[in-house]
Amino acid sequence: MKIAMLYASWEKFGEPWSTPQGVKREFEERGFEVKHYNLYHDDGAMLPGKNMRSYSNQGINLLHHEFSNGYRPDIILCMDYGPWDAIQFDKKFFPGSILIAETGDEPQSHRNHWPKRDRVHLLVSPDAPCTQHYNENGGNAIWWTHHADENIFRPYDDVEVVFDCVTTCGPRRNGLTEQIQKTLGEKFNNERYFHGEEHARRLCMGNIVFQCSQYGEVTRRIFEGMACGKMVLTDRLEGYRCMDDLFLENEEIVYYDNAEDAIEKIRYYTDNSAERERIALNGYRRVMQDHTVKARVDQLLEAVNDIK
Repeated sequence: MKIAMLYASWEKFGEPWSTPQGVKREFEERGFEVKHYNLYHDDGAMLPGKNMRSYSNQGINLLHHEFSNGYRPDIILCMDYGPWDAIQFDKKFFPGSILIAETGDEPQSHRNHWPKRDRVHLLVSPDAPCTQHYNENGGNAIWWTHHADENIFRPYDDVEVVFDCVTTCGPRRNGLTEQIQKTLGEKFNNERYFHGEEHARRLCMGNIVFQCSQYGEVTRRIFEGMACGKMVLTDRLEGYRCMDDLFLENEEIVYYDNAEDAIEKIRYYTDNSAERERIALNGYRRVMQDHTVKARVDQLLEAVNDIK
C-alpha cells in the first residue's frame, strides 16, 4: 500500500512533531510505502514578526504534481491541528486515492476543519461531538480519539520521582493551577514546552500526572500520562465528551471538580500509594490495549476498508 502523508514538520530545525511521525513509523513497520509532504516551508520560513513557522502549499503542490505524473497513493492522509487548508486538498484532484483529514485540536478548531467535510472521503476527529456533527451534516467521520505513542511515552526506570504531582499544562482556569501551586508548593510541578522523550521523562518525575483542559475537551496528556505508568488526575468533563467510554472513574482515572478537590485528591493519593499504583496500573493497561499508535492505525485501516 502507498500512503502520502501531509503534516507540518520542524524536524530538520530541531523541533519534531511526534504525533504524525509515530503514525508514519507504524505504517512503515507494516511494510507500507510512505511519502511525507511538508505543510511548512521547507526552508524554515517564519511568519513576519512572529516566532512561528509559516505554512505553505509547497507540499500539496508537489503531491499534485507527482500525482499528475503517475504517482498513485492508495491513501492521502493530512494531519494538522487546523490552520492549514488549500483548494488542492480535494478528492476531485486525486481520483482513485482515499483522502483523509485528521481534524486535530477539536473541538476548538472545528470551524477550521468544517469546510473539508465535502472534499474528503473520511474525517478522523479526536472529539466525539464533532464526529457526530460531521456525520449529521453530510460528512463521513469516525471518532479517532487521542492516543499515546508507546515508543516515547512509557515508564522510564532511570527517572527519579521528585514531585507528588507533575503537569505540563501551564496556567489554566483563571488561577486554578496557581491556587494548587500556592497550596502544595514545590510538591506540585507545572512547567511546559517539553517535546518527545523530554516530555515523557518530565511526566515520569511525578507520582501523579495532573491535567486541566482548556476547552472542556479530551486531551492527549491523559493518555500520555497513563502510558508513563502514572495515575492521571484530570478535570471532570461533560458527559457528551464520552470520557466514560474511554476510562473507568476511580479504577483507571481520577477526576476533580475544582481546585480544592484537586488539592485534596493529590494529598490523598500521595499518602495512599497502594491505591494510587492500582489505578495507575489499570490506566496503563487500558492505554496499552486500546489507545496506542498501533490501535489508531488499525482503526484507520478498518475505516479505509469500509470505504473501499
